[in-house]
Amino acid sequence: MTKQVATVDDDSGTRIFPDKYLKKLPTGFVDTAESMSNDELKKVIIDAEGNLVIIEREKEAHVELQDLKEKLKALNGGFREAIGAQSAKIKYALFLLEGRGVDLDSTDSND
Repeated sequence: MTKQVATVDDDSGTRIFPDKYLKKLPTGFVDTAESMSNDELKKVIIDAEGNLVIIEREKEAHVELQDLKEKLKALNGGFREAIGAQSAKIKYALFLLEGRGVDLDSTDSND
């Protein structure tokens, strides 16, 4: 079971740190961070931001990954265009209906 980190903030009086992020934290980080000073926490943020820049740079320089991204983009191209065309048809049909006075708002109906 993961530890819940709570601080007072919202209408109910408690805000819980989301599990989806809590699960990604290294073991022991929560306890260590809770005992840090504000300046130490700010340093953690700056260090992590610097690490993100380096990771992104390495990701962009990864030749095999970039090749795979290009292949995926090419494979998805036809699907993306087909989806775009169908979405455009829907938008244009709605545009015409609205121009003809048809009420498109169905949020109040109990259908």
